[in-house]
Amino acid sequence: MLININNEQSLKKIDEEKIKKICEHVIINEYKDDDFELNLLITDNERISYFNENYRHKSEPTDVLSFEYGLEESVIGDIVISVETIETQAPLFNNSFEQEFYYILIHGLLHILGYDHVDDEENKKIMFNKQDEYFKTLIEEG
Repeated sequence: MLININNEQSLKKIDEEKIKKICEHVIINEYKDDDFELNLLITDNERISYFNENYRHKSEPTDVLSFEYGLEESVIGDIVISVETIETQAPLFNNSFEQEFYYILIHGLLHILGYDHVDDEENKKIMFNKQDEYFKTLIEEG
């Protein structure tokens, strides 16, 4: 498994090794370790707004976008994260920037792995329970 990280922002210091460890842990536990790649773009509101507008037709920034290509593909997906949005929303959830960043990273990973929370309350419950479990294990206790 190869986790490609493109950190194109300079607003926040990002621990790329910790990101890779979290990604590997979640992917191996939910799927497997195999010969595939995951791409992660860490960016700002302007750049994520571009993706949000072009792929979701929403003209505003968001915290994370996940593009799932399929678990049998050589690249299983792309995740785009805005540090600006995360910095703004972290206090709303009583999280530090780092806590919120990793919580959102786990959320994006679960989308890549096939979980969804849109239009189905049962799937939403399953996904957010898993997200909370990984966050507790990897970040709070980690």
